[in-house]
Amino acid sequence: MEGSTSEFRDWAHLLPVEIVQLISNKVKSITDYVRFRAVCSPWRSASLPKPSHLPPQLPWLMIPYMPWCSDSDDGIRLFYDLFDSKMRKLHLPETIGLMCSASYRGWLLLVATEGTEVFLLNPLTRARVNLPSFTTPVRRLKGDLSAPGYDASWVFKRYVGNFVITRVTFSADLSDPKCLIMVFVESCWGLFCCRVGDPCWTMVNICPSAPTGDAAFYNGCFYLLSKGAMHITELDKPENTLVCLLKNKLPDSNLFLLEGKSGLHVVAIHDGEVEDDEEIGQNDEHHASADNTTEGTEMGIKQTFELYQLYHDSNKKYSEQPPPGKFPIHLHSDLKKITDTSNTTIFCGEKHHFLAVCSDDWDSLDGDCMYIEHKEKPSPGKDMGGEYYNNYYSISFSKIGSTKYQTVAFEIAGEPPIWPPAPAMWFQPSYV
Repeated sequence: MEGSTSEFRDWAHLLPVEIVQLISNKVKSITDYVRFRAVCSPWRSASLPKPSHLPPQLPWLMIPYMPWCSDSDDGIRLFYDLFDSKMRKLHLPETIGLMCSASYRGWLLLVATEGTEVFLLNPLTRARVNLPSFTTPVRRLKGDLSAPGYDASWVFKRYVGNFVITRVTFSADLSDPKCLIMVFVESCWGLFCCRVGDPCWTMVNICPSAPTGDAAFYNGCFYLLSKGAMHITELDKPENTLVCLLKNKLPDSNLFLLEGKSGLHVVAIHDGEVEDDEEIGQNDEHHASADNTTEGTEMGIKQTFELYQLYHDSNKKYSEQPPPGKFPIHLHSDLKKITDTSNTTIFCGEKHHFLAVCSDDWDSLDGDCMYIEHKEKPSPGKDMGGEYYNNYYSISFSKIGSTKYQTVAFEIAGEPPIWPPAPAMWFQPSYV
C-alpha cells in the first residue's frame, strides 16, 4: 500500500483540465459533485464552485428545531437525506433565535419574532439575502397607491410564536435585479412581494375572512387559492385580477399549489380510511435500502392524494359587469384531474411544504409516486438515548392516488417540544 496516495495524486494530475471539466459537467448529484471536487486541488480548480448544470436535486427533509432556546442552541441543523440514508448536520448559526418558515430552490426563509427581521439563507453556501421587515408599513400593488401604507405587523404580533409565513417563491435567480420574491401569510390569507433592496413589502392581495388556502407566483402571475375560487393577479397589470370560480370545489379536501414541469398544479388531499391488509407490491423498486428502512411496514396515514390542473375558458364569463366591490372578471373554471403522472414524484411535508421532482432526471427515482413525511408515537422498547420525544418523524412511500403506503425511513428524528409545532419541510440543496 506504500505510495498508493502518491500514485493516486499522480493519476489525478494526468487528466487534462478539459477532461476533468467534461466529467464534472456529467455529475448530477450535488453530494457526488462535492466528492468530485474533494479528490484533489487540480480537480477542484477545474470544476465550478457554484455549478449551474445540476438538475433540481432530490430533496432532504429538514428536521424542526427549537428557535426560542438561543442560550443552549449550538446552531446545528439536521437534514435527512432519504436517498443516501444519512442525517446531514449543517452548522447554521444564522438560524439561532429565528423561525425557519419555508424553503424554495435551495433557500430557507428565516423570520424573527413579530417580523422584525426577514431574510433568505442558502445552507450550503451560507449566502444571505436580506428582505424588508414587516415592521415597515407595506404599500399596495393596486387601488389607491397614494393611500397610507398598510400595517401588516399586526399579524405577527397577534400570532407571536406562530409560523406566520408558510410559503415563499421567487420568479428568477436571486442575483437577477428583476427577481420578484413572494411570501404567503396564511394567518391573514395575504400575498406580499418585494424585490431585493426594496424598503418595504408590497401587498398583492389580502382577505382576512377567507378560508385558509395556498398561494404561488408562476409565469408572471400571483395565484391565491381557496376551496371555491382561484384569484389570479398579473404582476405587470394588477388591475387584471381574475376570480376563477371552481366548479369542481372538492369541498372535503385540503388544496395546495405545486409547481410541476407542465405548469401550476393543485394537490387535493382527501381524508379516508386505509384498510389493514393493504400493502405495497413486492415488485415496486422505489427506494434504496437503508438501515432504518422497514420493508413492507404499513403506517397510519389515512389520506389519498390527487393531482389537478386549473383550466378555464376566457369566453365563458360569469359576469361582464361585476357588482360594486367585486373583481373585474369572473370565470367559470374547473380543476382537471391529471392522469399521466409517470414523470412526477411529489414530496409532501407539513402545512404548505410540497414540492415536485421530475423523475426523468434521476435513474433512482420512479414517477407516479409520493414520499410523505409524517409523525408517529415511538415504537415499544425504543432506545431513547437519554432523550424522550412524544413523536418521531418517519417517511413513507405511496403511488399517487393510492391508499397503499410503505414506511421507508422509520423514526429518523424526534419532534422537538415546540408549541405551536414547527413544520418539517422538504429542502432541495443547491449552490445557486
